[in-house]
Amino acid sequence: MEILKDFEMNLDKKHILEVLEAYLPSSGEDRDDIYDGLINELKDYIEPIGFFKMIEKPKEYDFESFKECRCIAPCLITLGSKITDRIDILFGENKFVDAVMLDVMASTLLFDFNSQMYEYIFNYFYDLGFGITCRVAPGDGEIPIEYQADIIDRIDAVKKHSIYTVKGYAVHPPKSLTYVHGVDEKLEKIKRRHSCKVCPNVNCTIRAVKERAKGIF
Repeated sequence: MEILKDFEMNLDKKHILEVLEAYLPSSGEDRDDIYDGLINELKDYIEPIGFFKMIEKPKEYDFESFKECRCIAPCLITLGSKITDRIDILFGENKFVDAVMLDVMASTLLFDFNSQMYEYIFNYFYDLGFGITCRVAPGDGEIPIEYQADIIDRIDAVKKHSIYTVKGYAVHPPKSLTYVHGVDEKLEKIKRRHSCKVCPNVNCTIRAVKERAKGIF
């Protein structure tokens, strides 16, 4: 089991404001100031952690993406529950713009942290002599959404961090992602990025944030 906690926080303020404007047009409020006030809250309320492990491919994971793979690597990354709780509090205080902006900031940060995690995973397996497939997430069309619970069960360490599935197989905390890489010595050792353009998972919160940008990404 590998655990990652050392993530770099790289948010582009201009980008966040453009995403928010595409999703929620401004009513004249000073969004620059709102962002400046929220950036420290974002830092205070996130507890990012990522997990992955390599296991022999179970027969339940004999999907097309993993046909040529002897092993798989179940993965999970989360920002923790505090950030979602804080967003809910802002909604409860009728600070709608603040709440939506913080939600966009957190979702964008989760996507960026996941990219950082991919770099680590690729290099980890590269050094061991393995190639990996692109990320395949439950609900993307190939792996059923209920596999989120299976991924969590296979990564035992997540239980200590109160990570679990709720009704509809959604992951708690909400700002979390589960996915799988195929792993094998015979795979070409090149980076294979997940593509939101071809991903059919319409319920993905990360994809939703990107689509709201209307081509900014």
